[in-house]
Amino acid sequence: MQAYRIHKMVIAAETAEEACDFYREEIGGTPSDVIEELPSLMEVCCDDGTVKTVKERINEEMDARNSWLIMGIPCELHRPFVIGTLP
Repeated sequence: MQAYRIHKMVIAAETAEEACDFYREEIGGTPSDVIEELPSLMEVCCDDGTVKTVKERINEEMDARNSWLIMGIPCELHRPFVIGTLP
């Protein structure tokens, strides 16, 4: 998965198009004209106030989803998700 910046929001998705679709459907609103792919070591602000790298956040979410699958809880492993925000 890659990280894409749409406005101030950072979304992990397989492609920029998936990130835009996720933004429209889950966040609401119109994505910006320029969708920037972010480097994995870029830091983002998380919901809990911490600052982590894009790579750390993607790994955390993927680990959680793998745990759900191991426990038998259905989930889409590669569904886009919000990583955090940029200042």
